[in-house]
Amino acid sequence: MERPLTHTSCRIALLLAYDGRDFFGWQIQPGQRTVQGVLGEGLSALSGRTVGVVGAGRTDAGVSAWGQVAHADLPEDFRVPLDRLPRVLNARLPDSLRVIDCRRVSGSFHARHSARGKIYRYAFRILPPGLSRHPIADPFSAPLGASFSLARAREAGQLFLGTHDFRHFSVASSLPENSIRRIDALHWEERPAGLALWVTGPGFLHRMVRMVGGTLREAGEGRRPISEISSLLEPASPPPFRSLSPLPPEGLSLARVLYHDDPFDPRTQNCYSQDNTHPDHPPAKGGNDSHG
Repeated sequence: MERPLTHTSCRIALLLAYDGRDFFGWQIQPGQRTVQGVLGEGLSALSGRTVGVVGAGRTDAGVSAWGQVAHADLPEDFRVPLDRLPRVLNARLPDSLRVIDCRRVSGSFHARHSARGKIYRYAFRILPPGLSRHPIADPFSAPLGASFSLARAREAGQLFLGTHDFRHFSVASSLPENSIRRIDALHWEERPAGLALWVTGPGFLHRMVRMVGGTLREAGEGRRPISEISSLLEPASPPPFRSLSPLPPEGLSLARVLYHDDPFDPRTQNCYSQDNTHPDHPPAKGGNDSHG
C-alpha cells in the first residue's frame, strides 16, 4: 500500500529500463522476483526503512521496458544525493534492471494517475523463406513469415484506431467493468531485417497490445480476414471466429510513459530512432499510418 506523502518525506520519480525475461512481471507477488519488489528492496536498503514503489503500469512476465516510470517517497534524511542515486542504486540492482534517471517531483505527482498515455513497441524479425526461427535472432522479437504483407497489416490497423470495446482483445478473467479503450496512434516502422509496431493510447487492458499485435500479424500473413476485426471490436459476443492469441511477451516493451509535465527528457529514452522529432509519437519515417 502506498504511504501518504508527509512533511518528513520527499517524492521522487524514477525512469527505469529492464529486461522482462528476468522478472515475473512488474507487480509484487509472493515468492516471485518482480521489478517492483526488487526496486523497492533496493530503495529500502538505502533508506534504512521500508520504501514503497508505485509504477505507471503493470508489465507482464517477460515484457521489457525502455521507459517505465515509478515514484517513491523517501525520508528527508535520505543520505544519497538524487544526482548520484541512479549510480548508487544500480550497484545494488541486478544487471537486468537499471535506473536511467531520477528527479524530485511534487507530492501531487503520481506515476500512474498523472500519466496521460503510454507508448508500447513490439519488435518483429522477418525470416527468410523456409525458416521458422533464426539461430542468432534478437531475443526481444517475434518472427514474421515470408508471406507477411505490410500493406494488409496497415489496412487492418486502421480499424483499431479510435475508441472501441476491446474486451475480446484481453483476458476474460481480468477484464474490468469498463473495457472501452482508445488507440490514438498505430504505426509500423520499417527496420533492417524487421519491423516495429508502435501503439499509443491513454491506457490498455491486460495483454491488449499483444492481442492486437497478434491479430495484425495474422491479418498480414493472410491467416485472419480483415473483415473479422470490426466484429471483434463490438461489445457483444463475436461470431464463432477462431480465438485470438497474444504475441509472445519477449517482443513487447514499454517505450515511454507520457505526462503533461514530463519530469524526464525524452532523449533519455533511446528506443526511438535518431531522426525522431516528436516526443509524443514513435518515429514517422518509413510509413504512413494514421494517428487518431
